[in-house]
Amino acid sequence: MPKVTVEELQDFVDRVPYVHDLGLQIVEVEEGVCRARLPYQPRFAQYYNLVHGGVTASLADTMLYMAHATLNGITTDTVTTNLSVTYLNAASEEALNAEARVIKNGRKMIFGEVRITNDAGTLTAHATVTYLRLNYELRG
Repeated sequence: MPKVTVEELQDFVDRVPYVHDLGLQIVEVEEGVCRARLPYQPRFAQYYNLVHGGVTASLADTMLYMAHATLNGITTDTVTTNLSVTYLNAASEEALNAEARVIKNGRKMIFGEVRITNDAGTLTAHATVTYLRLNYELRG
């Protein structure tokens, strides 16, 4: 059973100004997994009228945090140490759907992946994200 509910994560999103401004909507949680929707906003467009890559990267980074919260609860002791986004198909004036999955929930590092699709199910981006736990315990 996840340590957080959809409602708790949405409340958290709504209290973080940058993420709140994105308009992220948490849709579903299960252990180690979080699904969300990012409705399109015209301000997301870059000069080719495609969703800016920074929006996609922000979505991926935020989503792995949400997936990790399903296992560890909402914490303030993790930071992103690596974010790698591969842009596979352009998104133009469309909502994005994200599914984040924790692959390793270690004592020191948390590693996962995020798949981002449009409403047609086309994979627009794939990301891997690594978080560092700031208060990890050293092995004795």
